Amino acid sequence: MKRIILVSSVALMVAMAACKGKNKTENADQQAPSSEQQSESTPAASTPANEPKTFAITFAPDSVFLGKKKEVFVRLKNAKGIELTDPDGKVTGTEITYEIEVTNKNAVGGNGIFFNPNDFRLQLDNGNNLTHDNYNTVNVDAESTKTSEENKFKLPAGAKPKNLNLFYDETRVSVGVEMK
Repeated sequence: MKRIILVSSVALMVAMAACKGKNKTENADQQAPSSEQQSESTPAASTPANEPKTFAITFAPDSVFLGKKKEVFVRLKNAKGIELTDPDGKVTGTEITYEIEVTNKNAVGGNGIFFNPNDFRLQLDNGNNLTHDNYNTVNVDAESTKTSEENKFKLPAGAKPKNLNLFYDETRVSVGVEMK
């Protein structure tokens, strides 16, 4: 019995000594960061290399009246551009997304408005006109406002937008577009 207690005590002391030595080396590793850890923390402060390039898009003017009786008030808002690239990093174009807020100026009891952005044309600096890659129509009741979200144009690489031509009820308004 004494022999078992003695052997157990010795084994316990050896295990405790091993743990104490291990804790000392772990603490030393934690206190002194390696050069690998220091180099990893430096890029975190800068922008990641794989982040897509974004552009601020502005419309001038950002709100217009459309329709023969100027019954539609349109506001263009929340526009942004994102550079599109292929897996090799080559620029393939730019995607512009924006929202259209449509207000029906007809009096209550008057006609509703079906507003279709499919008729819009984005004129580029090279003279070409683009149609939407994606758009959402809205049906607006009299004296109310609705928003059409996630309207997108995809521009070819190197092209810049110049004007956005809006059409409704045989009327047309041209709005300047600037990409920064």
